[in-house]
Amino acid sequence: MTLWSRLWTLTCVFLAAWMFAPLFPAATGAAQAQETPATAPAAAASLRAGFARTDLTPTVGMEIPGGFNKNFSTGVHDPLWAEAAYFSNGTVTLALVGVDLITVTEEMVQEARAQAEARCGIPAANILIGASHTHNGGPVDSCYHVERDDAYCMFAAGRIADAVVKASEAAVAARVGYGLGQESGVGYNRRFRMKDGTIRTHPGKMNPDIVAPAGPIDPDVAVIAAEDVEGRLLGCIVNFALHGTTMSGSLLSADWPFYLRETVRGGLGSDIGVVFLNGACGDVTQVDNLNPRPGEFGEAWARRAGMSVGAVALNVLAKMEFVPDAPLGVTSETLALPIRDLGNSDEELVRREAPGIGLGTGDDIYLKEAALVRAMKAQSPTVAVEVQAMRIGDAGIASNPAEFFCELGLAVKRGSPWKPTMVVELANGCCGYVGTSESYLGGGYEVRTSRCSYLPAGSGEQIANASARLLCQLAGE
Repeated sequence: MTLWSRLWTLTCVFLAAWMFAPLFPAATGAAQAQETPATAPAAAASLRAGFARTDLTPTVGMEIPGGFNKNFSTGVHDPLWAEAAYFSNGTVTLALVGVDLITVTEEMVQEARAQAEARCGIPAANILIGASHTHNGGPVDSCYHVERDDAYCMFAAGRIADAVVKASEAAVAARVGYGLGQESGVGYNRRFRMKDGTIRTHPGKMNPDIVAPAGPIDPDVAVIAAEDVEGRLLGCIVNFALHGTTMSGSLLSADWPFYLRETVRGGLGSDIGVVFLNGACGDVTQVDNLNPRPGEFGEAWARRAGMSVGAVALNVLAKMEFVPDAPLGVTSETLALPIRDLGNSDEELVRREAPGIGLGTGDDIYLKEAALVRAMKAQSPTVAVEVQAMRIGDAGIASNPAEFFCELGLAVKRGSPWKPTMVVELANGCCGYVGTSESYLGGGYEVRTSRCSYLPAGSGEQIANASARLLCQLAGE
């Protein structure tokens, strides 16, 4: 090609580019619109999230449940809260409430749900209410020598509803994220296989007859969080399996979850919502029976547990990636589970289940409890147990009203299609301790008949299977 030919070709290319230039920006702009967040505001606006909390601290002097004997509060170490998270995508609306109480009664749940539905329109069945299981909370439980206060229960129900309503009012366009960390140094299984073949609960530190722990722990720290469309964190939900038994004493307290929330908020420098939902910790506490150090009780141990779990939650939040599109889902199933075989007499039952080694006291209190459970069974031979499942994006939540053994919670996670999966115990009611089928054979405090333990062997597996099934249904499996 001659020089003139090359020049003529270049001139033609230049003229073509100049003549058709108006077309290219439009085409380029269309391509950019597909790649940049031009549609993000609409997608983000489809999901709304809000957090709020209300104070449900009881009057000083009321009973503190959680022990065998009466314990009346003498002061407040830290206030008790109902912390709520609210999510809505225009099609599905749901709320999760973490409550600083040892349990929640079915009546409390029904009242709180009804009030919230009437005031902000959220379907009652779409609300999860989970007790943190603090043993320094308000009088909502009756077992052994402790009795609940019905007036306080209704007061707490109103405050729980208030938290849901306020969270709905605070809801803004949001994105969600989820993640999973691990903390294996603050929780220990409290049930042990002994040389005589029995299972003992808290057999004593360094007991020479201990063979091995009779169950696992769950180190998962699962976190679901929401931020607004400008990237400001609104709040988070944290799930970890550990009894609320560190504080003890007569001061009202949320126990170690108080320090969890303080750690998360302090680390972020922001007063965000922190909803704590306890995991399957029916047999997991802060006491390390294989360590000769003094018992792990008191404020220092509460701080240690809460800060440790909070630090992991902060690490999960630091690495979290948020998405604007998070499908929501809720489903539930109510199981009719029988009250266990109580034998021909209370005396026979107590002899069959004795000795009450580990946690527990003399047989007299169990004779009283056996009679009360027998009266429950005469009134209704079965107990309604609500199993609930939720989906927030790729995270799953399975809840039940049992003081659920850790091994059962791990089974739910293995059967779940979601990651992370939160297993929430003592939610939407309370049906007492529920262990694995094997746990009823060896003994121990948790399976001894009382108003804190009355379902039969096999109930745990039924609840776990229902939980996994509902989680799969939410995934369309």
